[in-house]
Amino acid sequence: MTTSEELPTICPRCDDHDIRVLTVSPVPGAWTMFSCHTCFYSWRTTEPSYATDPATYPAVFKIDPKTIPDMPLFPSVPDPRK
Repeated sequence: MTTSEELPTICPRCDDHDIRVLTVSPVPGAWTMFSCHTCFYSWRTTEPSYATDPATYPAVFKIDPKTIPDMPLFPSVPDPRK
């Protein structure tokens, strides 16, 4: 967890550095929500380290920022079952 005063320097999902404050709690100091402007991942300061720390973020969910332009806008929808 990070505290509300700390701006993360790296995105847990894509390891980019373009992190911004998305919003803050209406209760002062309760939480801050951050967003990566590269992969659009967002997280709150109250989340566990596996969702906020690049070192412990699950590798299966990591993405390479270079592959983002080639990702489909919408996942393909399978044909209906007959």
